[in-house]
This record gives sequence, C-alpha cells and structure tokens, in this order.
Amino acid sequence: MKRKKIKKIRDAGKIAAGEVVERPANVVKELIENSIDAGAKEIRVIVKKAGKTLIQVIDDGIGIPLDEIEFAFERHTSSKIRSIDDLENLSTLGFRGEALASITAVSQVEIKSKTENEEIGVQLRIEGGKLLEKREVSCLVGTDIKVKNVFYNIPARQKFLKSDSTELGHITDIMQRYALAYPDIHFIYRHNDLDILNCPANDLKTTLFHIYGKLSAKFMEPINYAEEETYFKIYGLLGHPEISKKNRNYSSLFINHRYVISDLLHRAMQEAYKGTLMVGKNPFFVLHIELDPSAIDFNVHPKKLHIRFENEDYIYNKVYNVIRDFIEETFIEKEAKYISTEISDYASKKEDTPLRNEEIESMVSFKSAKIIQETSEVKDKSKEISDVEDILADQSVQLHLTEVITKGKSVKKQMPETYIRDKYIVAKNFPKIRLIPYTGQLSNNIYIVLEGINQDGEEGLYILDQHAASERITKEYFLKLYESSKSSKQQLISPLKLDVNPSEKFFLEGNLKEINKLGFTFEHFGGNTFILRDIPTIIGKIPDVKIINDIIADITEIGKDKSFSDIKEEIINYLACHKSIRGGHELALKEIRNLLIDLANCKNPFHCAHGRPTLKFISFKELDKLFKRTG
Repeated sequence: MKRKKIKKIRDAGKIAAGEVVERPANVVKELIENSIDAGAKEIRVIVKKAGKTLIQVIDDGIGIPLDEIEFAFERHTSSKIRSIDDLENLSTLGFRGEALASITAVSQVEIKSKTENEEIGVQLRIEGGKLLEKREVSCLVGTDIKVKNVFYNIPARQKFLKSDSTELGHITDIMQRYALAYPDIHFIYRHNDLDILNCPANDLKTTLFHIYGKLSAKFMEPINYAEEETYFKIYGLLGHPEISKKNRNYSSLFINHRYVISDLLHRAMQEAYKGTLMVGKNPFFVLHIELDPSAIDFNVHPKKLHIRFENEDYIYNKVYNVIRDFIEETFIEKEAKYISTEISDYASKKEDTPLRNEEIESMVSFKSAKIIQETSEVKDKSKEISDVEDILADQSVQLHLTEVITKGKSVKKQMPETYIRDKYIVAKNFPKIRLIPYTGQLSNNIYIVLEGINQDGEEGLYILDQHAASERITKEYFLKLYESSKSSKQQLISPLKLDVNPSEKFFLEGNLKEINKLGFTFEHFGGNTFILRDIPTIIGKIPDVKIINDIIADITEIGKDKSFSDIKEEIINYLACHKSIRGGHELALKEIRNLLIDLANCKNPFHCAHGRPTLKFISFKELDKLFKRTG
C-alpha cells in the first residue's frame, strides 16, 4: 500500500473536529479506523476492564515512519487530506487529524510502529498529551498502540463512565459493525483475556454467522446491484420477515464502508419491506451502499455517524426501488408459493395422488359456478316473500333464507340472539348500525363498553381499553415479583437454548441476578449461548425461542447506557406491554370479567404502564345534555 506523509492540514479550523473521546468505545473506533486506513489484514483489539484500564490495538498495516510518528500526535495532522478541498473526494475513514491528539490528551499512550522500508521500529510514550519518551525498538511491520487509564487526568469524566457491562457493550457494538463493514479483514477481540469475537477474513454471510449466530445467517438473502455508469452499488444481506426486529439498531448500514445512521435510508428500507412485516417490526439487514464520495458529506457530526446527501430524493428513491424489487421477487413471491403449498394440503386427494393445478382450477371454477347458481335461485325465490320485514344485504344471509322457504311460501323462523346482534340494519338515509355484542366488546376488539357508578355516585357508561388494563395488571405483577423477591416461576420441561450476540451476552451476564427477580432463570452455557430454565408464571404457555430472543434484544437496548436499577421500571413496562392482552384480541365473557376483577385489585387501576387511561366514564347526565334533555 502506497502511503502519504503526515502533514499539517491547511485551513484546519474550517473542518468541524469536535470532541471524539467520550467513552472507551470512541477510542476503539478511532484506532480501528486508523488500522483499516493503514491497509491492515488483521486487527487485534484487547481491552481490560471494559477499556477503562487498557485498550490495545495491534495491526499488520503499513506502519508509521520513525520521522513522522511524533508529528502524528499533533492536532490536525494527517496523511489522508491536505486541505478542506480534499473532503470532496474522501475515500478514507479517518481524515480530520484530531483523533490521536484527543486520545493522548486524556490517557497514557504507548505506541510502537515500523514500516516495511525501515530496519528498526520506533516507540513513543505520551501522557496527558506530553511526550515522555521516544526510542528505537525492534518490532514487526505495523502498529501496536496501547491506551491506558482513559480520563485518568479528568476525574469528573471518569466518574461518569457507566458500568463495565455497559461500556463493553458499546465497544462490542463497534467491533461488530466494523467486522461487517470489512469482512475481508480478520478481526480478533478480547476482554480480560477472554475471546469475545474472532471473525477470520471471509464472506459477509460467514461473518454475520460469527456475530449473530446460525438462525440469523440462515434467514439472510444476498443482494448485489450495480450501475457502473453512475458509480452506484448496493450489496449485502437482507433478512427474511421471520427475523425482523423490534429495534432498528440491529441493522447495519454502510456508505462507502463507513457505518452510518441515516433516518432517510432507514425510512426507505422500512417502506421497501412494507406489506411483509408485522406492525411495530423493523427489517433486519446488513447493507453496503457505494456512491461517488462527492455526493456525501460525512463531516456533519463529530463522530461522523450522521451524513448528508447532495440529492436526498435521488438516494431515497434509488435505494427504495432496488430493495423493493428484490423483496417482491425474493420474499413476497416465495411467500405466495408457500401459501399455495399449504392450501394444497387441505385439498381432497385421490389415492394420495396430489391434485394437478388444472384439476384444482377446475374444482374452484365448478364450486364458484355452483355458488352463483344457488345464489341466483335464492334471489328468485326471495322475490316471492311478502312478509320479510328487513332487507338483509349480505350474501350469506340470503343463502340462509333457503331454510325458511317451503313450496313457495315463507315461514318466519326465530333467529338466535347472537345472529340478530351480528347483523346491521340497513335503510336509506339512516346510518348502518347494529347492537353491540353481549360481552360489550366492540368490533375493533380494543374497547369494551360497560355500565357502572363512579365514586361520586353518578351512573353512566364506562369504556375500557383492554390492552391498557391488561398492561397495568401485568406491570403490578412484575413490580411485586421484583420487589418482594418471591419466586413466581414455572419451570420449563425442556429448557430453551438461546444464541445471543456479544452485546446481549454482556447485558445478561451483568444482570442475571436482577433478571432472575423478574421470574426468568438464565444460565450461561458457554460462548454466546444461554439456557432458559424458568419463566414467570404470568406468561402462561411456553414461549418459542424467537419471542425470548426478542425480549433479550429489547431489554438489552433499553439497558445499553444505564444501570439495571435505573432502567428497572422501563424494562418492567416493556415486559408488561409484551405480555398483555393485545388490542384486536377477541375476549370471552369470563375473560372480560376476570380482567375487570384483576384491574380493580391494582394499586393504580386507572392508568396503564405508560400512563395512558384504562377507563373513561360518561355519565347519564352528560348523555342527557348531549340529547338536550336538560339545560
């Protein structure tokens, strides 16, 4: 790899540098980017105490020459750009030239480096930005840098670092992103002498397997699209709807090999997946986009995570159209085939011989014709009925009338109450209305209409939000369980084996005792695998692995930057929402009554876990005013 000399950047003040060191993960990111820019094929990252006491990055890149290494630690020096004009055609990860200077200002740094053309290497020792030692040493080609005791000279900042599991989670996230961005580089990542990630140089799907496990890799489809004339490429892996996530942060988006956060592109991806995902789910993908560097500005955020496009509409439409075409062909059409296969399982068979397509079509045509014929006959006969009081519009009711026609005469038949309640009254210049079900649950299966007396003795109607009510009940269950530490669990006959990613592993390991108080018993099985032995009794039926994985993913995201005690209630709120009766779920009379009894026994029965009302009251007096019965 041909290298450029490290020099001072002209007009450096015009390039927004910002503060790059907020936590150990920022240090890891900057050092990895330097190693990648140096052409490294293997990068080792070794951290101790979540990077608070040591971050060591070893690479086999081109190294730093002896006469330039000291200059590299001055502010706004770079081998990558010479002036602000070079940002137009940027192809490297690091470019502002402030990273090493910022790192040495808040830590103790030791660096050894050697280039291929030099017989001997060089070592520097810097503390708080001051050079303490420079000497020649024997070392391999490449760079070995140690950053010790981050914020040792700024106690106030050091005090605000989070728990080891939280800080390690941030470092792990960085490592995962760069392994996916550069699958052709061998990444090795260790914490406290324990291997966390070892991703040999390979294809993207194999790298994803190392990070997210077998299940995720199995449900990923490769995409590869290129337009040479416009220098536009999209490639990577798109996840099947089966492995969609509640949180979009699991997906990785790379622009010219740089991990970025872009609301614009995430919206394009969400729209492209529309019609394939459940409500509240996000697509899971690892997507690389390559563009002309002049069409992107990475310099809008100190950490270079957020970007700005020269033509946002063009980029949005381009990404949406490419991804949508792929999804329609790969997921939607395949899903249709799966459905047709399932339908054929219910078709009648002759001597176990599957029906041919033409036979199925013939049967469907015959049945359709028969239905049309029967409907026509019924309509003809219905004209003879003189004493039918209501005209019922829907076809199923018309067909039902065949039961009451005998020899051209009509016979009135007593309809069951549920049948009468279910039918709309249809008349000209009148709303289409019907009686509510005897349970009081409205047709959207969200609200339940009740009659009652409020605390002031007023009679009237109550409207219950079934999900909000159930959420409140479940929240108080989990709160009581956590605070009393009394076990209310059911043991799984067959424990569930769960594969998690490294970030989730650290969260679980660091919070096993707290999670156990909520009724879940996890045991570390080894590597990134855990065994779930018990679940809270309130969950009822045994959940499948995917549901538990979703729960782990979501509570890990909630607890990413905080201690468990800080986010305890937020996690309980999440679990309460996850387990509660959903809007749209039809309830039996007994279920509704039990829901009301449980809600009545809550400490705060009038608000859900998130503060929304569970019940609303409308007094008969208010109804009297509405109908102008009173002044």
